[in-house]
Amino acid sequence: MEDENTATEESKRREENGNADSLLTARITKKLRSLPPLPSQCCIYRVPDTLRRVNEEAFVPRILSIGPIHHGKESLQDMEGHKWQYLKSLLQRKPGVMVENYVKAMRKLEARARGCYAESINCNSDEFVEMMILDGCFIIELFLKNKNKQLRGEGDPIFSRTMVLTDLHRDLILLENQLPFFVLETLFNLIENTDQEGPSTSVLELTYVFFKFLGLQEVLIRDSQPDVKHLLDLLRLWFIPSSPTKSIRSKSRFELIRSVKELHEAGVKFKKGTVSCLMEIKFINGVLEIPPLTIEDTTDSLLGNLIAFEQCCNRCTPRYITDYVILMEYLINSPKDVALLSRYGIIKNLLGDNEGVSHLFKKLGKEVVFNSDKFQFSNLCYEANDYHKSRWHVWRATLRRDYFYNPWAIISFIGAVLLLFFTLIQTVCSVLSLKK
Repeated sequence: MEDENTATEESKRREENGNADSLLTARITKKLRSLPPLPSQCCIYRVPDTLRRVNEEAFVPRILSIGPIHHGKESLQDMEGHKWQYLKSLLQRKPGVMVENYVKAMRKLEARARGCYAESINCNSDEFVEMMILDGCFIIELFLKNKNKQLRGEGDPIFSRTMVLTDLHRDLILLENQLPFFVLETLFNLIENTDQEGPSTSVLELTYVFFKFLGLQEVLIRDSQPDVKHLLDLLRLWFIPSSPTKSIRSKSRFELIRSVKELHEAGVKFKKGTVSCLMEIKFINGVLEIPPLTIEDTTDSLLGNLIAFEQCCNRCTPRYITDYVILMEYLINSPKDVALLSRYGIIKNLLGDNEGVSHLFKKLGKEVVFNSDKFQFSNLCYEANDYHKSRWHVWRATLRRDYFYNPWAIISFIGAVLLLFFTLIQTVCSVLSLKK
């Protein structure tokens, strides 16, 4: 009897477990089915927490929200009114293009545009389409007014206030503040920019003019049609070399470059580069040539967001900006390194404090992942370090620094050598005379 009860209880337990397993299986299956597919065109991301914790201010908009990530934030509402005013002025100049045309065009692009964002968007269809029209037209109108002063009304709320324009330059390059580039191009094509704005132009050209102060490469914009994801991606394409460079490490052991001060003490000469591409750094015959870099208040935000984009996007290979910042972080190890680079015209320090520049690159390189096997400056680091290790180069640099730093020092050195020579001759003569 006892065995029968035990068997019955075991049977009930198995049945209960079976029901529980079925329920859990159904729940897991339901969750899996409800998951949206991973977007294949994903290119706009939220900045990883590891980078955000280092310098959160570099990734957060000050006055302008573009796209869904910061949409509706209370601190950014003042600019919303300016967006509507810019949309109104754009529509008034183009009465032939009805608002309905913009709505229909953006409605067709909605699914594709949503797929560009790495996270789900909490906007219904109408809200998302309205946001694309408002934000996209604001950017286009801003760029048009920047290029053509005649389009600006008297007392324009943006162009009459330098601080506002400076903040807009900064906010438009934030990774979390992007619109897909095809949205801008579609809206721009609807506007049919011909008569009133002057000669025919493009979004690429307007973007170049707006951000030209950053020292972008002078490329033939109208002939260049790269696969652009958004404004930040376009800036990256203009900063990196036009043709991919091969960086094959000639030695098995990877090593990063010595600091500017250490290289300088070993006799390495520094030269201001003549090309506008920041990545064109060369080491030839003991001369390290580095293109000029202006350090200002927005530099950390610009480089930080470019790095964040490369860290998030697998298609950003090679990671030129990341590798550039890592190289500069090791070159600039102290304020003395900044002072040396400033002396040679390589760094233009608008921060006014060499310590601040040194700290900036340390901060930019913190928590950043880079691939030593694909590091773009591997050979340069090896060659510069190899030069630094040579005793002859160190002795020659020491001699030049300690004894040949001015004409009087050279004369003194020659005098000392002659005195030593004559003393030696006199000693030899004395010894010979004693032997006689």
